[in-house]
Amino acid sequence: MQRGDPVLFFPTNGGREALLIYLLIPFIWLFGATPFAFRLQLAIISLLNVVCLFGFLYDLRFTKSNNSDRSSQFTIHNSYRKGIPLGQFTIWLATLAGLTLAVSSWHIGISRGDQRPLAVPLLAVLVFWFFLKGWTTNQKRWFVFSGLFLGLGFHTYSAARLLPLILILAWLPELFLSKTPHLRTKPYVSRFTFYASVRSLPLGRLTFLLLPALVVAAPMLWYFAVHPAQFSARAASVMVWTHLDTPGAILAELGRNLLRVLGFFYCAGSPNAIFGLPRYPGLSPLLAPFLLLGLIIALKNWRDLFSRLVALWWLVGISPSIIAIEAPHPLRMIVALPATAILVALGLLWMSRFTFYVLERSLALGHFTLYALRFTLHALPFLLILATLPGTFSAYFTEWTKLPVTQGIYDYGAVAIRDAVLAHANDTRPIYLPLARFNDPPLLFYLSGRFRREAVLAASPAPSALVISPEKNEHDSVWVRLQGDTAAILPPLTAEGRQFIQTALAGGSTQAIQTPRGETVARLAALPTDPARFVQQPTHPLTAAFGSARLVGAAHPTAIDPTSAALPVTLYWQAARPMRDDYEVILHLVDDSRRVVGDGTARPNDWVYPTTFWRPGLDTVAAQQPVTLETNSPTPGRYWLAVALFDPAAGRRLPLTEGSSDSPDTFFIGPLKVPLPAPPPFPLPAEEEATFGNLIQLSAFRLDTPTLPAGEPVQLSLLWQALDTPPLDYTVFVHLLDAGNNVVAGNDTQPVNNTYPTTIWSPGERILDRHTLPTPASLSPGQYRLAIGLYYQPTGERLPLSVAEGPPDPQGQLIVKPLITITAGP
Repeated sequence: MQRGDPVLFFPTNGGREALLIYLLIPFIWLFGATPFAFRLQLAIISLLNVVCLFGFLYDLRFTKSNNSDRSSQFTIHNSYRKGIPLGQFTIWLATLAGLTLAVSSWHIGISRGDQRPLAVPLLAVLVFWFFLKGWTTNQKRWFVFSGLFLGLGFHTYSAARLLPLILILAWLPELFLSKTPHLRTKPYVSRFTFYASVRSLPLGRLTFLLLPALVVAAPMLWYFAVHPAQFSARAASVMVWTHLDTPGAILAELGRNLLRVLGFFYCAGSPNAIFGLPRYPGLSPLLAPFLLLGLIIALKNWRDLFSRLVALWWLVGISPSIIAIEAPHPLRMIVALPATAILVALGLLWMSRFTFYVLERSLALGHFTLYALRFTLHALPFLLILATLPGTFSAYFTEWTKLPVTQGIYDYGAVAIRDAVLAHANDTRPIYLPLARFNDPPLLFYLSGRFRREAVLAASPAPSALVISPEKNEHDSVWVRLQGDTAAILPPLTAEGRQFIQTALAGGSTQAIQTPRGETVARLAALPTDPARFVQQPTHPLTAAFGSARLVGAAHPTAIDPTSAALPVTLYWQAARPMRDDYEVILHLVDDSRRVVGDGTARPNDWVYPTTFWRPGLDTVAAQQPVTLETNSPTPGRYWLAVALFDPAAGRRLPLTEGSSDSPDTFFIGPLKVPLPAPPPFPLPAEEEATFGNLIQLSAFRLDTPTLPAGEPVQLSLLWQALDTPPLDYTVFVHLLDAGNNVVAGNDTQPVNNTYPTTIWSPGERILDRHTLPTPASLSPGQYRLAIGLYYQPTGERLPLSVAEGPPDPQGQLIVKPLITITAGP
């Protein structure tokens, strides 16, 4: 509602279809962002599930075909009815199925959470109801209605994609099962008569189902065509064969999943508390045998379209939970929920009629006794269903609600914090709330109805303020400022600002915020001044863009503490144009070889202010993304922050459209460095002060062995001191010169074996740099000199050398003493 743009699909968290979210909007308009808005929607959809299932089955009495070739379309009812009038039978069937669905712990548990699968049973009933009505009456308007609801299924939950498959599997046998009497008596049907029977079926009417379905599903089908990973990635990630390697292990797990799914209906239930009391069966043990009985009878009457449809409805509906992990999963087999109720009702009716039929023929009963027996057997199925209510009521309303995990799932603390915020909110005194707590979905929902969100770089300080914070968030650095009707997302607070809030919350005048159960969930404290004066500003201005998202600055330390678990980084963003997708910011700490040594990838400000909320020309969004360092601490050297923008919907990075980089989709911030440890005491100072380009000074050097045989390397230690931060990465050269100043051996590397380039040197920093200078075995014995200097490798230009006495050396090489004596090799 706040975005203002229609959303077809929410790609995060495995993907979320949007239909149920849109159905919630009218309730929010009418009742605000309250729990009642949710619960009213849930109550209506849940009741519609029951009412429409009743209507579907009750309407079977009116589905007599206008075509004599299909006058026996629902012959299964005759086998069930055993003489009961069709109208009376469908009323019983509809009532029993509706009552079973109404008291089902599976249905009740799913209805508790406002999740998109809840609409799937409703759409499944409507699709099959109108399809059967169109098929038997040959009226195209019913196919149109069936197609409309079939298309809507693509906007609800991935399990709804099974509905077309169920329809096709149920309908295909109609091409081969002739309904005309003259074909029933012939063991062989010619190709001509087969095609004639096919043409007699209302295939043309199916077009009126297919076209509306395609029209309604077209936006989602187009989205999946553009973003194919969203269609298959989530499903593929939960398949059994994705997590197991061998065919034997896969088959064994599928077998165990089948037993787990069957156990869900009979004894075990689901272990996940979000769906209800763990291990409480989704179908009462009193009714579970009748589910099996109903399935057997439906399969026995498979030639009948209704029987075939219901059996396939249940079998195909439970299959996603069998082939996926976390079985049994009540949501993944939600399609089978109405079919479960129908099969139970069919089993109950058959048992009732079969018992009456046996007793009527085996016992000599009077008229009154026969009437009483008929009434008892008719009432018994209803009594069996109602007998499940005490257990369901206790499991759902008593045992489940007492579980700590249940109280954690349903955030009562969010309601208490919301009430405290609304009680103290006004136009003059802001309230500060940790962004991490504000980001919790229930609290974010409750407060978004009152406060319009925005992102600002700074806010005008008020004379005083309030802070509300759970104990675990008191040390947080990112806070949301609630004032008037605005929730402003500010940059992180400085260390002084954090200390200011912590001092107030640690004082003795705080007020506890409690739930109705007496649990303290946060504390409220008064602040003598507004923390808005302590917000962090960008320390590194930047110019980079990824399409509509502009990176304008960053705040981060230039030196990395290798003993710390994370590197604090804040990126500052602006929007050039509105963005229709919620992007993620990929943030890695990499070395010069682009090896990743830390990861801070996240959605900027998470759900509090995703990229679709960014307002062009108005917002500057400060997103703190701490970079978690790898277990092995980064070694001393140069590092970069690699920034990219990732589109989860498309499964790819956005191209870098502005900013200098050697990558088409990544912008590098830096350099940063892990400093070298302080060098040990160096006993030999340089004989004279030598400075290179007024940037770098050679403070000391040490020659390990001044006399060595030819072929042995010269070991040399240099102690550099940075006078300023060099603008370029200079290479150190160490050359061995003969008496004619000819270079007979050399070693050219960047400092510290190419790991500590000069551009990360800080003024005053001392760098111990060891060099190994190989000498050829054919080197003539004698005395040689060492020449040391620095140059820029791409141009070869050397830094000029200045000494304490004398003019600068334009060649930029320092001849050091003592001389090196080379002896004859072995």
